[in-house]
Amino acid sequence: MQTLIEGLPALRAMWVVWFFVLFLGMLWFVLRPSKKRHFEDQADIPFRDDTSRPRSTR
Repeated sequence: MQTLIEGLPALRAMWVVWFFVLFLGMLWFVLRPSKKRHFEDQADIPFRDDTSRPRSTR
């Protein structure tokens, strides 16, 4: 039990490093140049015309 308590600062530091690496990975995944077209298409959704789909009558 004593070794676990002594290793607590090291475990905390590893969690900080892990979350930082995870954050950088998410940034890379979202901001890579190959996804630019995808996000431009997603940004245009509010401006699309709804006449292309028939509306439900519920």
